[in-house]
Amino acid sequence: MTETMANLELNTFMKSDYSDIEIQSNRRPLSIGIALTIVLLAACYLVSDLLVNERKKDLLLELKTRQEITVAGKADVIRTWINETGQRANQITNSPLIQLFASEVNKSDNGSLSKPLATQLPYMQNAITNFVKENKLIAAYMISPEGRAYLASNGAPSLTTDQRTYAVKHYTQKNVSTSAARVENNDLIFDFLVPVFSAQSDTSGKEETAVGVFVMTVSASEHLSNILKPTRLSLAGEATNLFQKKEGTFYELTPLTAPYLAEAPETSVSEIMESFEPRLLSSSSDPIYAVSTNVIGTDWTIVQSVPETTAIEPLQTYAYAIYGLAGSFFIVVISVLSGIWFSLKSQNARAMADQYKDLAQQINAQRRLLGSINNTVDDLISLKEPSGNYIYANPALARFVDFPEKSIHGKTDRDLFGDKIARKFVEMDASVTETGQTKNDILEIEMPAGTKIVRVQKSRLTDDNGAFIGIVTVAGDITEYITNQRQKEELGRKTISILVRMMEENDPHLAGHSHFMGELSSNVSNILSLSGAEKQTIATGANLSQIGKISIPVEIRTKESRLTREETVIMQGHVGKAKAMLSDMEIDAEVITAVSQMYERQDGSGYPNQLTGHDIDLSAQILGMADILIARVSPRTYRRAISVEEAMEVFRTNPTKYGPEIVVAFDNFLTSPTGKVFKEKLEQTAK
Repeated sequence: MTETMANLELNTFMKSDYSDIEIQSNRRPLSIGIALTIVLLAACYLVSDLLVNERKKDLLLELKTRQEITVAGKADVIRTWINETGQRANQITNSPLIQLFASEVNKSDNGSLSKPLATQLPYMQNAITNFVKENKLIAAYMISPEGRAYLASNGAPSLTTDQRTYAVKHYTQKNVSTSAARVENNDLIFDFLVPVFSAQSDTSGKEETAVGVFVMTVSASEHLSNILKPTRLSLAGEATNLFQKKEGTFYELTPLTAPYLAEAPETSVSEIMESFEPRLLSSSSDPIYAVSTNVIGTDWTIVQSVPETTAIEPLQTYAYAIYGLAGSFFIVVISVLSGIWFSLKSQNARAMADQYKDLAQQINAQRRLLGSINNTVDDLISLKEPSGNYIYANPALARFVDFPEKSIHGKTDRDLFGDKIARKFVEMDASVTETGQTKNDILEIEMPAGTKIVRVQKSRLTDDNGAFIGIVTVAGDITEYITNQRQKEELGRKTISILVRMMEENDPHLAGHSHFMGELSSNVSNILSLSGAEKQTIATGANLSQIGKISIPVEIRTKESRLTREETVIMQGHVGKAKAMLSDMEIDAEVITAVSQMYERQDGSGYPNQLTGHDIDLSAQILGMADILIARVSPRTYRRAISVEEAMEVFRTNPTKYGPEIVVAFDNFLTSPTGKVFKEKLEQTAK
């Protein structure tokens, strides 16, 4: 590539040549100074404003958290008071006499009391009256299913229609509940409704129902006022307000201030106030920050509020400090920059220009060095825009695609490599662009000079800001290396083939054995969907499976009768011999493992190491079963040959020795059209 083209391409990303740097006099120093001053002033203000706003967010977050804790605590206090008050009714409702009395009244006709019940009435009324006095209640009643009070404390006011309605509805409930608060005699009161159940449990299996409802009327003003009043830790103007929900609308409760229950609804309140923003309540004249929560089991909602002025008061001091620091920083920076500017202006402009020229010469020298490297390197280097057009290619790439260097600029992958490789490059580019990770692959490219095998690496190119500006491709022509490797592999295969032939010629029992093993085990590995590497291991292992038997004395290998125990031990030694021979030949470790373990069995009955289960390599299990099937189908003088089906039956009936999933794969192959042909050929050869 020429230096001119190198400069052209590199200038795509380096817009100006440093050799062209010229020192120009500052014609408008005053304007630039004013502009910088305005920018700096704006920056100081924006940063200060940002810091103040962040501080405001922190203050409001702290305030909101504090308010939420406070309102939740007060809601818990109210709930606890309600629970404790409600539990006091157990003294009455759990009394067997009261329960029995309520049951009898509930059974009486038209609610009239029998003479025995009427006799007990004064006692019951006295018990309820004492209960009211002891617990400082306003009144207590025992209500019938018809809404009639057949027991009431002395001096108890008459029941209202709402009280009777609440009581009748409560017959269907099992838990204590409360009524809505109401105003009576300048007091804020509400009722507790407690179901009374029969003293005797119902054995009929039906759901237990109440036989009476005990109603307690309680004054709420004093308790609620104590809970709602500010504490010593409350902020200035901080308030707690209580609201009662009725038909979807909230009304404020003021325990000690008339009218106690507001007549006008409060529209700014909800059970949970989502936004923590300034708002107005009818009870507040200034905007407030407020949070709320519902008192569980009631229609009450507590609102905890703080005036906006109180909430942001700490922010004012902080803002004064920040803006003061920003102003001081502005003055200091302007002073320093002014001093530097005047100092630089007073220096010799020619000396500065010489320094810049020296720097430009150094950069240009580095650029020329880069161009020289690109001219001599053998790797194919290119740069493409995100659109896919080439904007740079080194001479090696130009020679590879047989295009003039200058004509590559603007070309696409399809122009240089054709449709097939262009589609592959597009896939790689898309992966690199999407993931940001380097993509590697080895491709075969059809070129006019023949097929080339190329190692391709693609990476994203980004600018200083991390913005994606192109894809860098570095490729290497590895055709010669791959060709040599393939030749070595072919030589290895031929060597293995020669060894197999020598072995089979020395042992008539092994004639065709390795060939049949390879065909059978390869088809089974396909059915099991093994990886390409595992299939290659099995194919190689099948050819080398009997190699160790070369070292066994010929009189033992070719003996026509059964081997003795001593001869069997010698014969089994072929596994160790095979392992040693294959190791010396630098055969892959996976192949050596498969050959040395193919005589192991899952139940540990195999040899030489009595391995069991998953300790035996899957490739070895497949080869071992293929070896057994081929050997058993072949006749011997001391035993008859069996059929393939008989051999498979041996596998099926010994699941502890042979993996069931492999047995199924053998069956699937042998019952397939290809397998039937193989079986017929094997049995025909064995005859």
